[in-house]
Amino acid sequence: MKILIVSNFYYNRGGDCTYMFSLKRLLEEKGHKVIVFSMHHPLNFDSPYSRYFVNYINYDQAVKKISISTGFEVLSRAVFSLEAMRKMERLIEDEQPDIAHLQNIHHHITPSIFYPLKRNKIPIVWTLHDFVLICPNTSFLANGRICERCKKRKYFWPPLVRCKKNSFLASLMAGIETTIHRLMRVNELVDVFIAPSEFLKNKLIEYGFDPERIVSLNNFSNIEISEDGVKEDDYYLYIGRISFEKGIRTLIDAALMADTGRLRIIGEGPLKEEMLAYVQDRDHRARIEFLGHKSHDEVIKFLKRARFLVLPSECYENFPYSIIEAFACGKPVIASRIGGIPEIVRNWQTGLLFPPGDVENLSLKIRFFMKHPNKARTMGRDAREFIKNQLNGDVYYERLIKIYEELLKNKDEDFAN
Repeated sequence: MKILIVSNFYYNRGGDCTYMFSLKRLLEEKGHKVIVFSMHHPLNFDSPYSRYFVNYINYDQAVKKISISTGFEVLSRAVFSLEAMRKMERLIEDEQPDIAHLQNIHHHITPSIFYPLKRNKIPIVWTLHDFVLICPNTSFLANGRICERCKKRKYFWPPLVRCKKNSFLASLMAGIETTIHRLMRVNELVDVFIAPSEFLKNKLIEYGFDPERIVSLNNFSNIEISEDGVKEDDYYLYIGRISFEKGIRTLIDAALMADTGRLRIIGEGPLKEEMLAYVQDRDHRARIEFLGHKSHDEVIKFLKRARFLVLPSECYENFPYSIIEAFACGKPVIASRIGGIPEIVRNWQTGLLFPPGDVENLSLKIRFFMKHPNKARTMGRDAREFIKNQLNGDVYYERLIKIYEELLKNKDEDFAN
């Protein structure tokens, strides 16, 4: 089978890309040919299909050039990319894929590619990594708080509350983009939406999506799981974006209050400089360290030596890949009880849950794992078994290939009629 994977980015940028590369590897191991369609980027890995990639655009830089022409250029690219549509047509003509499996495509590739795919009767499967189809800001956040003002398609709210990057222009464009896509009914061109969590599936249904076209299918891990006797160090990890909604301030305050072990923070984000200064003023024991961006292989090495992972999100999460990777490395997770997180972190079995934003409760959980390492190791072993038995590549592939085959069967039946 020839499977076309479509993703905005082709480098290790976050959980969506981790999933995309894992999926590519899994499908190739099962004997399928994987074709890639993406966007050029300075950090991209090499690809034999890069001649089809769309040109890179840096929206952060573009929106700084405030002008009518720049605004129109950014909006037109974000809503409907003629370049992406034409290059997709060329790729289909040259490679003849059987099925398209989409990842994150908004703002760069855009749903413009749906039209050549449908003209060529190529079924579309879309794994959703965030809430972009029902929230213009993709994360149900406005000014650091959970926000669902746009429910019932009230897309005038984003510019009023400046939910996108605290920018009127970025928020206005997000609202317009979502409105236009709704009017164009582009989502109706997708054959199957894959929701990695029940939380996301239920949200989609709550916002009016057809439940018959949504399949709940948890993400998976293809990390080689082994108990290789790597010696633990006395640190615990945070892996992710350094931003308010990810609970980074809550985590730092809890780490300072716990006053035990070392916290290592992997990632970049808009609050990094502010948090560096915040820690410098308060962390007199030098227990907190910012490590910056690390490659995927480096992240796994840090995980294997850590005591546990902390995910203190204060926004809705889908099915975080950082948790899956921690489990695969035999590490328990302390995480906030929000979004899809409780579906994977089972309290007192594979980790510990705490109320979002509760510094004192989180500090107690950190102290507990540091004081009772054997308890943490037991939960870590249970977490590894959970990955081995339920979230492994073979189980995932069996469910995914049934989706593919059913769509191709329906395509053949439609063609015969």
